[in-house]
Amino acid sequence: MKRITMVLAVLAAVLLFAPAQRAYACGSDSDCKVGHCSSGKCGSCGSDSDCKGHSKCSSGKCNNCGSDSDCAVGHCSSGKCGNCGSDSDCKGGRCSSGKCSNRDDYTNG
Repeated sequence: MKRITMVLAVLAAVLLFAPAQRAYACGSDSDCKVGHCSSGKCGSCGSDSDCKGHSKCSSGKCNNCGSDSDCAVGHCSSGKCGNCGSDSDCKGGRCSSGKCSNRDDYTNG
């Protein structure tokens, strides 16, 4: 009985501290704000225009950048959008630990 209680306690702790990720499944490109639908996820691209001004297309994925002006959310750092120094950088999201809380919202429909 002690072993079951211990396993349940560990499982509860893992679930409590696991990052909550919102998964958005798409069925077609029209479900996506940015990019195309591929393997049930938005954000795939063939050209910069597929990213609809959110970022640049690189290696078939949106959210790449060369400068801050390429990013709709946050600053460009290490070739990725969504980095920040304050909430105002996130254009609607919160800045926490240098990352915008809404940096991946573009993949949601």
